[in-house]
Parts: sequence; C-alpha cells; structure tokens
Amino acid sequence: MAKSYENLITEARELLQDTDTPFRFTDSYMLNTLNRGLQELGRIRPDAFYDLYDANALNIPEIVDDDAAIAPQYDWATTFQINMHYFTPLMTYVIGSIEATDDEFTLEGRAMMFLQSFRSTVIGI
Repeated sequence: MAKSYENLITEARELLQDTDTPFRFTDSYMLNTLNRGLQELGRIRPDAFYDLYDANALNIPEIVDDDAAIAPQYDWATTFQINMHYFTPLMTYVIGSIEATDDEFTLEGRAMMFLQSFRSTVIGI
C-alpha cells in the first residue's frame, strides 16, 4: 500500500499520543512542521527531490490540506512523492519539532533524540 503525507501525519500523531479529537495539535500546525521538515531535508539532501526536478529547478513540495493545491503544492492525501526511505525520518522530524515546542507534555531529551535521529538517518541514506 502506498503511503501519503496524511499517513505520515497520522503516524506522527500516534507517537505523540495525539489521537483523540479534538487534537492538541491542529492539522495546519502538523503540516507546517512537515513542510519545515521537507525544507530541512532539501537543505541536507537535495538529491531526495531529484524525481521532482523540473525546468532546471529543484522543487521542494509544500503539503497543504486542500484539494485545489497548485504545484509545487501537494494535497496531503497525495501519495508520498519522494523515496520511501525518507518517510520515517520526516516523521521523526515532525515528532521532534513538535515535542520541542510542547512544554506541557514532553521531555526536552526526547525531542532532541527525534531531531538527531532525523539528521543522522538522512545523512546515512
């Protein structure tokens, strides 16, 4: 089964223990964090986006919760557009970034562990 960006957000919510509605973190907040993760991935590993290379430009997609997304935007229900090797690292980025800002329910060490996992995994791929 092909995974989507929405699956990534859902799996991140499970690890954040944010599965009961109303969610602690809005979909918009989760997507903004995912988009920052994609930008960071593009900074560290631009080759992750070679399949999206168009007109001599490296396009890092922006994920939105909107069926009327305009390129280089993708609706979050879109199938994951880059190599699946980056699915889990991006999920750890989302979790780590959100944990780092969630002072009520987290330990700072856990957030840093997730962010370091993102970086070391992406560099090692």
